[in-house]
Amino acid sequence: MMSLVLVFGITACGSKIESEPEEETQTEEQAETQADEPADYDIASNLQIANGVDGEGGNTQVIDTDHFTLTLSHGGTWDYTVDSKTSITIYNIASREADCGGRLVSIIAYDAGDKDYEMLPSYGVIGEKDGKVYIAEYPSDVQFNFEDEQATADYQAVYDELNKIRDGSGDSPIVLK
Repeated sequence: MMSLVLVFGITACGSKIESEPEEETQTEEQAETQADEPADYDIASNLQIANGVDGEGGNTQVIDTDHFTLTLSHGGTWDYTVDSKTSITIYNIASREADCGGRLVSIIAYDAGDKDYEMLPSYGVIGEKDGKVYIAEYPSDVQFNFEDEQATADYQAVYDELNKIRDGSGDSPIVLK
């Protein structure tokens, strides 16, 4: 009888471990997209980060790559991860650390003519350059820590800036090179 209890206990623990999500795992779709890309293309090639001050005295942070420049305010509140050779994600640091996701937007490069991005629930076309279509993919769920007022305000301020991409605004924070 005791052996059965131990077997069921080990099985239950094993299934719990298997069901816990791993941090920063690649989706099957991301892996396929990455595998399809030519070896020489990398959305993050020559990536550099620069900090500055905007015209209103606020902190800005700039992500500059061979393919685009993204300039956002609230520089100390957000960061990025390179997801694959075709994708970079911008996230709110405080919300990610609070295990609330924190994703603000993912910048994804598709081959020209590949319209798979049209299946995304929320996106904006940034533009087309050198055989690539650049997409801003937005989260479809709440990604901020609503219990932390400052983190919520910072998340919303940067998210509002990023929505200028989707809206096609003339003062979009991203410029393709």
